[in-house]
Amino acid sequence: MKCFDQLVSRVRESQKGQTMTEYVLIIAAIAVAGYLAYQGLEGGINTIIANVTATLSGA
Repeated sequence: MKCFDQLVSRVRESQKGQTMTEYVLIIAAIAVAGYLAYQGLEGGINTIIANVTATLSGA
C-alpha cells in the first residue's frame, strides 16, 4: 500500500506540464468544432441572405 501511495504522489507532482497541454487540446477541439459548424451552416445562411435580398429587391 505504501508503494501505491508513493506512485500516486509522483503522478500528482508530474502533472504540472500536462495542464497546459490539456488546455491547448481543448482549445484546438473547440476551434475544429467551430470551423465544422461554420462550414455546415454556410450554405443555409447564404440561402437565407439570398432570399431576404430577393424579397427586399422585389418590394
